[in-house]
Amino acid sequence: MAARPTRESIADAAESIFGEQGFASASLRQITDRAGANLAAVNYYFRSKEDLYREVLFRRLRAINAERLTLLTQAEQLAGDHPVPLRAIFDTLIRPWLPRAGAPGPGGTPWLRLVSRELMEPQPFLQAELAREFEPLAARYGQALGQCLPGLPPAELGWRLQFCLGALHAAAIRWPELQRLAPGPDSAPGREDLARRLIDWCAAGLAAPRAPA
Repeated sequence: MAARPTRESIADAAESIFGEQGFASASLRQITDRAGANLAAVNYYFRSKEDLYREVLFRRLRAINAERLTLLTQAEQLAGDHPVPLRAIFDTLIRPWLPRAGAPGPGGTPWLRLVSRELMEPQPFLQAELAREFEPLAARYGQALGQCLPGLPPAELGWRLQFCLGALHAAAIRWPELQRLAPGPDSAPGREDLARRLIDWCAAGLAAPRAPA
């Protein structure tokens, strides 16, 4: 039990450093200095810089995706023999992501920055594993959305879903700026407002008529 804080402190420091500087620019020395650990501890717990990066990205991503699938299963059970309503589908996809919006500590904004870095500067050693991570999610949500919108071709559905995921991530990482869009100091929106607006926007985008070719 005494070793756990060392492992966690290294992972938390790496999450922050990788988010600030990206994988290539971040050094293990910077990470261990921030964590108050030594290089031997990184080698002991994570073996390599690549494995450390993989750990700090996936430890939260897997938990989020597992929660999404649990919520989607519950929504399917509630719908019974009918398709899950479109807004309910997006509710299960969006809400597990939003507690990180504007959260300053580990798992919050630092982790969202790391995800942004990975989206902008994808690491080749991670792409196959990322694809495997999202395969079950893509299959389940593709099926649920296809049942809800049977007239939308799968390729078009895929495009629109990618746009929605981009909007979700952008809104989460820019949440402090979005809060300043409120009309007055006593009406700053909360995460429930953010969830509602994102669900509205995504549902409308998925259900929009297709533009003429």
